This record gives sequence, C-alpha cells and structure tokens, in this order.
Amino acid sequence: MKTLSIILFLTFVSCSVMAQVETLYDGQIESGGYGGPILKTGSINGETGIFFGGQGGWIINHRMVVGGKFYMLANPTDVEGLNNIVVGFLGGGALFEYMIASNKLIHFSIENMVGAGGVYNDVGNYTAGHDPLEYTGDACFIMEPGINVNLNVTKMFRIGAGVTYRYVNGIDYDPGSRYVLRDDHGIITDTSLRGVSAQIIFKIGTF
Repeated sequence: MKTLSIILFLTFVSCSVMAQVETLYDGQIESGGYGGPILKTGSINGETGIFFGGQGGWIINHRMVVGGKFYMLANPTDVEGLNNIVVGFLGGGALFEYMIASNKLIHFSIENMVGAGGVYNDVGNYTAGHDPLEYTGDACFIMEPGINVNLNVTKMFRIGAGVTYRYVNGIDYDPGSRYVLRDDHGIITDTSLRGVSAQIIFKIGTF
C-alpha cells in the first residue's frame, strides 16, 4: 500500500511538472504605436462623399493594433425633397487592426472599427429659403471592417491604401418628431448611409 501511494504521488508530480500553460503571447510583449490622418471617399446618400479624420493606436508585438478612429463628412449631403437643407455625417470608435508581415516593404493589414456616429443638420451650409423644419440630429451604431495594403516609406512613416464597408444601424424616422428627417419625407435611412469607401492612411510612429 505504501509503495502504491509513493508511485501515485510521483506520477502526480511528474504530470504537474510536464504540464505547460498556454498563452496568447509567449515571452515579453513589444510595444509600439502610430497615429495619423486619413482621407476617405465613397458613396453616401446616393452621392460621392469625402471624409477627413484620423486613426492610431497601440501596436502589440508588431502585429496587433488597439486604438481609435474618427472621421467626418467634408461635403454635407443634400436632402431630396427639402429646399436648401444639407445634412452632415460623422463617426468614430474603437479600432482593431492586424498587420501581416509588417516588416516587409509592402504588406497587408485587416481592420475593423466599432463605434457610433450620426447625422446632423449642417446649419453653416443653410441658404435663404430653406424649409422651416426644426431639425437636430440622430445617432447610430457603426461597424466598419476593411483591408489595406501598406508601404513602408521609412522606419517611422508608412502609407496605407484600402477599402472599407460602412455598416450603419439606428437612423430611422417618425412623423411628427423633431429629429433629422424623422418626418413624412423619410429620405435618409440606415441603407442610404451604408456603403463602400476607399481610404488613404498616413501612419507616423514606432512600428
């Protein structure tokens, strides 16, 4: 009985020593970071929109990026059926990016932005004779995945070009409410704000 107990104890100890804990990153985490402006163009509300903004984040082990992204429509869109009323759009949120072989001169990256945005009345672009409707704004959920091809210009400067798809949810309308286009026109909806965009990213940082 004593011999059996010793054998069982040694077996347990051996198994404990041999067992290894698996982790996402094995070893020391190397950190970097980047930030810079972005320029986007794509369809919005049936028109060609131009967007300006910025993005950046913390780079983990030269691959994973956790950060943020923000952009806004530079040329507010016209509203069909309403006289001299234009509506702006903006969006932003958390950015998750994965860089593939980022040490190569030309490499790819996959990204996804998850956040919020909305439409708003662009009062600065109103002209005389606009419809006397009382507009404020309407918020929405945004998710925008994309893929980029990146060029390493220098060790601290990269240029990326790619495409994204803007998914919008939460823009609706209701006759009689004060919110943007929640009236009997109902022109701007989730569908009219969704679309594919091309983008150029200027990245400055430590990669």
